Amino acid sequence: MSNDETTVPTDAALVFEVLEGDTERFGELVKRYRNLVASFVAARVAADEVEDLAQETFMRGFGVLSSLRDPAAFSSWLLGIANHVCVDWHRGRRRLASLDEEAVQPANASPPLRPPPPSPSHAAEAEEARQLLLESLDRLPEVYRITLVLKHMEGLSCQEIAQRMGVALGTVTSRLARGYKMLRERLDQLAEGPRKHQR
Repeated sequence: MSNDETTVPTDAALVFEVLEGDTERFGELVKRYRNLVASFVAARVAADEVEDLAQETFMRGFGVLSSLRDPAAFSSWLLGIANHVCVDWHRGRRRLASLDEEAVQPANASPPLRPPPPSPSHAAEAEEARQLLLESLDRLPEVYRITLVLKHMEGLSCQEIAQRMGVALGTVTSRLARGYKMLRERLDQLAEGPRKHQR
């Protein structure tokens, strides 16, 4: 066995390093399995969706990596996530098709039931939730805040974000997953404050 072979980390070793806090190491797992994931996804969805859904797979995987019981089985676990991503995509397509069918109903057809407009209290709650989200986003470290903004406010793909920021694709997926985690934690902290005052 050559020295080069002995220095290649196993999947389990990389998973362990990521869980220990070295999130950049997740990029190595992305490089190792991006072709496999892309091929898996390409067999199940439209060609123009493959890149985004493959990236969604890695983002979800990073976000729930701590749930992986056997790090040595990372590849099969990741493909399981890819399968869920594809299933979700097809469900979304079916919902869109259903909406399209409603849109082309004849003029004399009964109008679909619509939910009532939100009450003032619901509108106030929605605005409060939006303000909490923006406040939490503003408190994130710059690299995570910018990555989330580029993804969800400018609608860039992970590849486009990587090119714009001059970083590796795996770094983008890691930052997105970490940013989501930090955002959830901050939202929970902000929501906990009012609950304490109500006690």
